Amino acid sequence: MEQLVTVKQGMQPTFDGVKVGVVKIGIADGAPAIQFWIRTAEQQRKQAFREGQSVTLPGAGLLTVTSIQPADGSTAASATLTYDAGHVTDGL
Repeated sequence: MEQLVTVKQGMQPTFDGVKVGVVKIGIADGAPAIQFWIRTAEQQRKQAFREGQSVTLPGAGLLTVTSIQPADGSTAASATLTYDAGHVTDGL
């Protein structure tokens, strides 16, 4: 089952028990990027992504960065994520 979620910097959505903190949304090396802090009870890591990239959440499913909208002065930065609970794995 796929779930579409819009996030802003500072949010911490949880996907099947895996907390995904949105550390930063902005521009890195000239392109939109987002940085997550991915946490489970056993493990944690910080990782940056670009539009279209995915990460398999440990013991959960596949999280894909669908789009990234950096702040433009009048609008706060945000990103759209797609979570597919059908891709369950064990490792981080």
